[in-house]
Amino acid sequence: MIDMGNVTGNTDIREMVVNDILRAMSHDMDVLHLHMLEGAVRGALHGLDLVKACTELSTDMDNTGYMLSCFVVNKKLEGCTDTTLEQYVRTARRFLDQSGKRYQDITKDDVKYYLALRSQQVRPNTLHSEKRNLSSLFTWLHDEGFIQKNPVKPIKGIRGEDVECIYFTVDEEIAIRDVQCNIRDKALIAFLLSTGIRVGEAAAMDRSCVDLLRGEVTFRGEKSRIGKYRTVYLDTRARKYLSEYLETRKDNNPALFASIRVYNGQPRRLGNAAIEKITHSVVEAAGITDRKKGTVHVFRRTFATRLASHGCPIEVIQELMGHADPGTTLKHYVAKSRERMQRTWEIHTLAA
Repeated sequence: MIDMGNVTGNTDIREMVVNDILRAMSHDMDVLHLHMLEGAVRGALHGLDLVKACTELSTDMDNTGYMLSCFVVNKKLEGCTDTTLEQYVRTARRFLDQSGKRYQDITKDDVKYYLALRSQQVRPNTLHSEKRNLSSLFTWLHDEGFIQKNPVKPIKGIRGEDVECIYFTVDEEIAIRDVQCNIRDKALIAFLLSTGIRVGEAAAMDRSCVDLLRGEVTFRGEKSRIGKYRTVYLDTRARKYLSEYLETRKDNNPALFASIRVYNGQPRRLGNAAIEKITHSVVEAAGITDRKKGTVHVFRRTFATRLASHGCPIEVIQELMGHADPGTTLKHYVAKSRERMQRTWEIHTLAA
């Protein structure tokens, strides 16, 4: 028997122990190893009678930092990216600071008041995202037994606004491809236009993920469920420039895209910011003055829009983009086209 002391509320002691261990190891383990650790801990605790806990654990239960770190670990296990996790924590802390209450004491009216205040400060889409973040947090708190009622659940009616889907025109895409730059940047631009991957996926990509002979790239998507791999494809330009770039690489860094400058004899993997700096530079060199078009996200939207314009089924675009919901693909990544809509209308009208 393990002596654990008294615990307030309905939170299962076993879950608290698991959360404590995962929280302590979350910075040193990736998601797959955290899942393995969770299974091992649960197996070790199975059948044990956990009674009386030390008062420190009980005190931790009233600590917002402890609660948020447990929440973050669980969302990380679900496959959320670091950026998403930061957004969850930022929203939670802003809300709790504004309310001046412990999370156990939050009511529906507190949430409504906060959202009303924020509606005067941010755009509808940001407000929608913050409400969704709070819903995820308090749903988890309720499911784990930290709170009796979910104060966000009854709140309805917050919708985001349609956002313009910014993408490159055909002429802009040609100008971007024709920019004179070093072979690494040339390969990166061709790679992004051919695959439509996220900036974080490009930064994390290893050379071993690429099969130049087959023209395929297989990797674990940034927002995919644990263990799910995705395959995207290289067009002729991407294969050509990527092959030429990799032939220049004499280093041992596994990264697909690495710095030109070396550090202690080896280049460094390009991070998100470095990749975005390259895309901004190339887009500007192409004569495109709109700064919003310099992000990798615009390359991604251009990729999806081109496929849709050539009649590619939405479920194929969804798979290539790594979206769980086809609605996400349609709403945020495929730009509306009068010509495409008319062409589709004519096909179905004539068929009828």
